[in-house]
Amino acid sequence: MKSLAAFDQQHIWHPFTQHRDWLALEPLVIERGEGFELIDVEGRRYLDGVSSLWCNVHGHSHPRLLAALHEQVDRLCHSTLLGLTHQPIIEATRRLLQTVPGGLTRVFYSDSGSAAVEAAIRIALEWWQKEPRAVGRARRKLLSLANGYHGDTLGAVGLGYLEVFHRDLSENVIPSLKVPPPHLFRFYEGDDPDEAEARALAVAREVIETQADTIAALVVEPMVQGAAGIWPHSARYLQQLVQLCREHGILVVADEVATGFGKTGRMFACELAGIEPDVLVVGKSLTAGYLALSAVLTTEPIFEGFLGEPGELKTFFYGQTYCGNPLAARVTSENLALFAEEQVIESLPATFRQYHALLTEHIEPLPQVAEVRRVGVMTGIELTSEPGRCVPFESNQRVGLRVVAEARARGVIIRPLGNVIVLMPAIRMSTAELERLVRVTAEAITAAGPL
Repeated sequence: MKSLAAFDQQHIWHPFTQHRDWLALEPLVIERGEGFELIDVEGRRYLDGVSSLWCNVHGHSHPRLLAALHEQVDRLCHSTLLGLTHQPIIEATRRLLQTVPGGLTRVFYSDSGSAAVEAAIRIALEWWQKEPRAVGRARRKLLSLANGYHGDTLGAVGLGYLEVFHRDLSENVIPSLKVPPPHLFRFYEGDDPDEAEARALAVAREVIETQADTIAALVVEPMVQGAAGIWPHSARYLQQLVQLCREHGILVVADEVATGFGKTGRMFACELAGIEPDVLVVGKSLTAGYLALSAVLTTEPIFEGFLGEPGELKTFFYGQTYCGNPLAARVTSENLALFAEEQVIESLPATFRQYHALLTEHIEPLPQVAEVRRVGVMTGIELTSEPGRCVPFESNQRVGLRVVAEARARGVIIRPLGNVIVLMPAIRMSTAELERLVRVTAEAITAAGPL
């Protein structure tokens, strides 16, 4: 089995991975998954503490999801949606529309979260040029929250932009108008939560009121900015921000690639926030984490803006080869059926209470922990080099990598985001599995030191 690891290290370029570190470690070669564990080629088991990059829902090798895939494989593995359709995507769409907030009636499929975000922002920008009833046809700008993350294609990078990820692209992207989320004032300037929200909204109000005629859409991760470090904001803040946009005719795009399908306690975070977007972007857990599929859902008026005669060039000229893949569509239908039949969302409050209690008991008291941020299962553990203060570890100390290595040695997989350790358990994990995840994470943080 060492030959597999050696070949990997010689030839495979891994995403978000510094290969000087990768080459210095023994690669973990995963062979299969069972329930909420991943099993390597040596037969060792690891609890999947990040739900295979924030997407697994019901566990690996779930019998109903596997049966759906096997059944579809015998019928049709792929057929394009360009000028054709197929039964699996029709059935998946029927179930998806029964799941999403009201008012969303049209579904455009992509194959990844980044591709879906690209579709969403192009729809929003093009609508203002194509729809004759739209006022302010010069609206060519996007509005987003600073330090957000919406994917790694160039349009998504300009919309989100995280310095550590994207600084070398800063001259090659079109940046959105960015307003500070409340946590920038709370965490970095010491404001209390109410003051931080008031300051954030004041900045947003000034930007919107002075540039509304140029802004096509607000794009926001509802309730929590994920890859930025799990930074929550309140429903009240989001409602007021959306209201400002409504008052000035700005479309609202909810990017729920990371937050959707139960991670915040509701099927979609915009429901928890009490907002109704014009455009909803979903991915990751759409297929329960089994295959690549994403979607953009819009209202009927937005869809109608793209209707016209060929010579009018109103067609939405965008798409990918594998968008709406039948295998992914079939497992999506089964995933959404499981959500409904097993009342997954209804069971989450009790699960989350237990999980948050474990974090409070085992993680928050650690001297290496400045704070624990959580919305549902979305958890960011901010590390500190000075107990009682928030002083990030230096990057050359590689504390995040050391924590991950200590957890792996104890049979749990977690990941760092800079100075933050991220836990993202699948929402269907048992209390015993959540307890194991939290306990091992606490042990790993302690063992990694250097406090």
